[in-house]
Amino acid sequence: MMYSAMGRLGITSLSPRLSPIFLCNTSALSLGSRSTLPTITTCNLPSLLTVPMSPLHTSSVVERARQSTRIKKRKVNVANKKKKEERLRKNPPPIPKKVQLMLISKGLGAKPQPWRKTDSRPFPVDTAWCEMYHTWARQEVGEVLECLRENCHPSMLNMPDALVWAKLEFNLQNVKKDKYLDGFTKMVPVYNPFERGVAEKVILAFCKQPEEIKAAEAAGATKAGGIELVEEIVKGKTDVSDFDHFLCTDEMLIELKPLIGVLRDKFPKKILGSVSPDIAKLVQTFAHGMQVAVNKPKKTLGFEEDPAYGVTEVQIGRLNQSTDQIEGNLTTLLQTLRENAPKRAKGGFVTRCELFVEGPQKSRFSVIHDLVDDERYTTHAKERMALNNNNVKVDTKLETIKEEVEI
Repeated sequence: MMYSAMGRLGITSLSPRLSPIFLCNTSALSLGSRSTLPTITTCNLPSLLTVPMSPLHTSSVVERARQSTRIKKRKVNVANKKKKEERLRKNPPPIPKKVQLMLISKGLGAKPQPWRKTDSRPFPVDTAWCEMYHTWARQEVGEVLECLRENCHPSMLNMPDALVWAKLEFNLQNVKKDKYLDGFTKMVPVYNPFERGVAEKVILAFCKQPEEIKAAEAAGATKAGGIELVEEIVKGKTDVSDFDHFLCTDEMLIELKPLIGVLRDKFPKKILGSVSPDIAKLVQTFAHGMQVAVNKPKKTLGFEEDPAYGVTEVQIGRLNQSTDQIEGNLTTLLQTLRENAPKRAKGGFVTRCELFVEGPQKSRFSVIHDLVDDERYTTHAKERMALNNNNVKVDTKLETIKEEVEI
């Protein structure tokens, strides 16, 4: 027997999702003799009766868009989100009055501050100046280390072997406009090792030539070898859990296929930087190297959002080391990080370098270095050289005053 329209409405009333439907006043709704559903009756009311009803879903599966359509919509949503963030970065909304008062009370000011220190003050014209009206001093690495050693002398701060830190600022602007590099991590070799509280690494090097094996062992590899070493590992004669890093040369990489399942995550790969033709430099990098992360600051209240700004702080030595050793570590650090520099026609990559010592001393000294792209100082140095060539003597170098102590 065919169900009536009122009968179908009665069936849908048994659904768990209920919504009010108006039914006319009837005496009874019969669904037929074969139906097992109960008979639904209504009361004799002079007006309409409200019965909770909901539509009945008749399909066996829930329809949804195709996978390609969902991926396309997701990409569109992500692109729109990035456009909105870029639009808000260029035209930020005004800061509410209460937030401005809170920032002023914390000493941040109502206007957001830039992450980079503004360098708009003029250079000094003599050897004595006030930093309130002139730009900060730029000094050679040797002069900066001499100042730090004087401040950390046993007669003053008593930290003769303090760690020397370098703060580097980066310009992460990419080649295209409004495109920026992401933060990155780089393994930097330390050719002049110093005590920094890190356990010594155990390294195994794979190389074919006898000269390369000797160079790897001289550089600090615990064990080095060729195909014979691969066979020992496959047979289980050498325990791979005793080693922290596995390095190899380019020509030896093909011979390591039997070790893919044995080494797993430690298997040498070019993308990880553990494969190189210069095995000695590679061993020194992983034996005494350090992982350096260049980070982009997160959005912080009271500071302007600068997607081109990157910063890192790295240990480069101790004060009891020689000046040449500390300067060599700094040069190696700058050379390694500049490998990730974009090929831009204008603008530098490492824009500023500061040396400092952790502790009660809060002073930080800006450094003059060939690998630091301080464009403003470079222009000033060229102008000063031009003046010197025209017999106009202008000495802007900081004068060091030494006191003679009679014993």
